Amino acid sequence: MPNAMHDPLRGRKLTEAKRLPMARGLGKTDRIDQWWKSPGAMAIYLGIMVAYATWRGFMEADFWFFSEFGYSAGSQTMYIEDKGSHVLSPLYSPLIIPGEGDIGALVPEFLIWLSPAMIILVVPAGFRGTCYYYRKAYYRSFFASPAACAVSTPFGDYNGERRLFVFQNVHRYFMYLAVAWLFILAYDVWLATQFHSDGSDGFGISVGTLVLALNVFLLTGYTLGCHSLRHMIGGIKNRFSGTTGKVAEGCWTACTGLNKHHNKWAIFSLFWVMFADFYVYMCTIGVWNDIVLIGGL
Repeated sequence: MPNAMHDPLRGRKLTEAKRLPMARGLGKTDRIDQWWKSPGAMAIYLGIMVAYATWRGFMEADFWFFSEFGYSAGSQTMYIEDKGSHVLSPLYSPLIIPGEGDIGALVPEFLIWLSPAMIILVVPAGFRGTCYYYRKAYYRSFFASPAACAVSTPFGDYNGERRLFVFQNVHRYFMYLAVAWLFILAYDVWLATQFHSDGSDGFGISVGTLVLALNVFLLTGYTLGCHSLRHMIGGIKNRFSGTTGKVAEGCWTACTGLNKHHNKWAIFSLFWVMFADFYVYMCTIGVWNDIVLIGGL
């Protein structure tokens, strides 16, 4: 063991920070690989998804620049009912029209100009927007904070989510609502199997039914793999014991399995939500036909 008097670390502050050499400036880096491909692709993907959802949300609103489309033109594109079925787009579920029956009766009539999607998308958008995976994705893709490892950012060093970004802490509350939304969307799948016409009722499955069912499956995998849900089930316990502990451990293990692939569930489920809406839209304007596979009327 070296003599303390000759110890080279003696008297040095062990917490002293040392800045590593790094090129400074927007996008500056010494990396020679194509580091920009991943954040660039994610920026394009998320940009298309957000643009599509915004377009479809405004389509069913009473705005003059959408007067030739959707609800403003007197013909809705929110759900398919041409064969006695009811295939509702997930972007409009639950269907809330201000001042009209059920849940809509709770919304003031002066908001009738709003699209039903503009009323309910606050929950799924809030859940995804504050999701740990999506935060990493859009921080890198849109804010370049940082765009990739060892790539300089335009805002200086990262100091955590402060000031405005503190609102990200509401993610756990959006998670509670997102879990409840799964039951609503599952109910929509059941409705899509119930055919009604001229007093006749029948069970059936159409392509639209399967589209909605796959949407619920992907959203369930994404939601139940949520970091906050996983923590709520298992992270608040020091150990699992007894009968209830075994149940909690089983739930935590299942969440962990889904959480390992949270990025894939997030990407695929977002795409399928938009595709499910696009499918309903194409069928309502007559471009596609919702083929009944089993039963029906």
